[in-house]
Amino acid sequence: MLRVSFVLTAITALVAFHTGGTADDVSEEAAQKSSLPVVAVRHIAMATDFELIIYGNYEDEDPEALREYGREAFAAVDRLEDEISIWRPGSAASRINRDAETCPVKVPSDMITLLQESQKFYDLTGGVFDVTVGPLLELWGFYRKEGKLPGEAVLEKTLASIGLKYVHLNREESTVFFERTGMRVDFGGIGKGMALDRAAAVLRHQGIKNARLNGGSSTIIGLGAPPGKTGWTVDISSPYNSDAGSSFATVTIKDEAMSTSSASERYLEIDNVRYGHILDPRTGWPVANGVISATAIVPEGLASDALSTAFFVMGEEAVRTFCNIHKEVRCVLLVESGAETKVLFFNFEDEHVKETR
Repeated sequence: MLRVSFVLTAITALVAFHTGGTADDVSEEAAQKSSLPVVAVRHIAMATDFELIIYGNYEDEDPEALREYGREAFAAVDRLEDEISIWRPGSAASRINRDAETCPVKVPSDMITLLQESQKFYDLTGGVFDVTVGPLLELWGFYRKEGKLPGEAVLEKTLASIGLKYVHLNREESTVFFERTGMRVDFGGIGKGMALDRAAAVLRHQGIKNARLNGGSSTIIGLGAPPGKTGWTVDISSPYNSDAGSSFATVTIKDEAMSTSSASERYLEIDNVRYGHILDPRTGWPVANGVISATAIVPEGLASDALSTAFFVMGEEAVRTFCNIHKEVRCVLLVESGAETKVLFFNFEDEHVKETR
């Protein structure tokens, strides 16, 4: 068992409320404790299991209507996947990757907005979050899942193709152009967050006030709160053990998004050395700074995805500096430090901490 020390930053109290579990678990508990109808709706998209836990606003609300709202939300997720997937030849992302280094590519206005949002977080994180990291992922073998250490010369050449600052956007013409050859966009790092933002917008439009939206096990949006609670309680699982009850921290979110980045599940083994899939776009190498889990909590899913990835790359001290400047951003880091593993909390007023198992 790892020895764990807890370092608490900007903390005033400890609170514990616990829902936890799967959608079915939450629904069953809710049915016992609340007279409001609640449904769980599931869908597969982006090679991920999505689920929505939706509460009605009044006792006699039709559960089938709630399920229909869930289906409408997932239709919005599917439309987004059609737009941003690099694995679908006709998607806007694929057309950009195929043609944008030779001529401006006309894309839907939503894609321009998405790239502008990506540019915002690229600038905010000093280039650490970068949706043009695709050529590095391909070089290392993460797309084909066959790893090979890149040589210094080819790595340097590939790094010359990395950088969102080399993507030219023309809002008026709704076009995208790569200023360097060999570039590629990959929205995998923010796809689930964007999808949950779209789904949440649909639910809000339908008047839903309380719902939990899960994009796999790494990204969550909590609208409102379950009946009788002040927010949605979320366990952050240990990257060493994702089984139920293996969390190292518990947080409560309300009208917020939360994303966790870790390299424990997606990695390559090369010459008996494990390399995680989160790459530092500044060096081209997998991150090895001691951070083994990074969680960001902010109002929107895209932002939480972008920042959790960036925090994983930035490391402890850079995250501390960032969070001291941006008090509206909450963060949880799990960091290996010598023989210890420490949990760091930034900009929290309350949380419940659990020992790593």
